[in-house]
Amino acid sequence: MEDYEMRFSQEGSFVLPDDLVVRVLKGGTDVMLNPRDNCIGYGKVDRDVYVVVNGVLRAGYFDGNKEVTLAFTDIGTIFMSLAGYFTGKPAFIYYAACTKCLVKRIPKKYFDDVIEESPVFARWVYSVAIHQLYALERKVSLINGTVKERYIALIKNRPDIIKNVSMKVIASYLGVSPYYLCRLKKSLLNE
Repeated sequence: MEDYEMRFSQEGSFVLPDDLVVRVLKGGTDVMLNPRDNCIGYGKVDRDVYVVVNGVLRAGYFDGNKEVTLAFTDIGTIFMSLAGYFTGKPAFIYYAACTKCLVKRIPKKYFDDVIEESPVFARWVYSVAIHQLYALERKVSLINGTVKERYIALIKNRPDIIKNVSMKVIASYLGVSPYYLCRLKKSLLNE
């Protein structure tokens, strides 16, 4: 089993059996993304489900004045436009590649058919949803405090993001300007 398949199987609170991992992922097609390419575009209707094979994507939105980065994906992460998947409405949150990425695009109908046919998969999808909600709460608990404390927490908890994502995107995630983040980095190096 490849790394992304193993990580995908472990997204929820229990491990998805290998046969279901293969079944779900075989329904997907490969999509290559270059840095800054949108996987799910803001304002676009996208009802499909995606799994990260490799690379890093960011989830973000426009607050009216600037882009705000909410989160980053990891290998094996499952994601979708919730607005598109559940209601067929345009995405408010977009997903854009921070690095060269490969994702599996699984059609909604195929994904829903597997949920309908497999109670184990349905339970796993539920556990993934709960896990992702927990991850949002955990993010708030880990990435809080001053900008300096949040940046240090990011370095400690997600070194892959520091290594692979532009400082502009990291600054957006931390809620500061790139200039401020550059000054913060320099002050940390001097400590």
